[in-house]
Amino acid sequence: MPVSKGPILVVDDDPDVRGAIHDALADEGYRSTEAADGQDALDYLRSNPTTPLVLLDWNMAPMNGPQFMAETAKDPSLSNIPVVLLTADARAAQKSKNGFMDYLVKPVNLDALFAVIVRYCGS
Repeated sequence: MPVSKGPILVVDDDPDVRGAIHDALADEGYRSTEAADGQDALDYLRSNPTTPLVLLDWNMAPMNGPQFMAETAKDPSLSNIPVVLLTADARAAQKSKNGFMDYLVKPVNLDALFAVIVRYCGS
C-alpha cells in the first residue's frame, strides 16, 4: 500500500540519484518529491510537515545532511519525521548515529530501499 500521508522527500545534490530513486518509488506506486540540498528540503518540509519520510544525502552544499539534522531538531513540527541517510561513504553506519533513523549506501539497493520505506511508512 503506497504512502498516504504525503510524498517521500528525496534530498540529494545529484539529479541523477534523485531521479533514479524517484523513478524506483513511482514504479512501486509511491509518491515522492525532490530537493537538491538541505535548505531546499527544510523549505519544503515547513510547508509539508506531514511528509512521512526523508531520504537525505550527507554531502551537499549549501546545507549538508548534518546541518539539516541540526535544523530539524530545533523544530518540533519537523523533528519527528524519520530521516534516512543516503551516502556512498563506507562509514555510513557511523555517520547514521547523528540522529538518522537508518541509512542506505549508494548505489542504493532497491530491496533495502523498499524495506526502509515499509519500516517507516508502513506497507
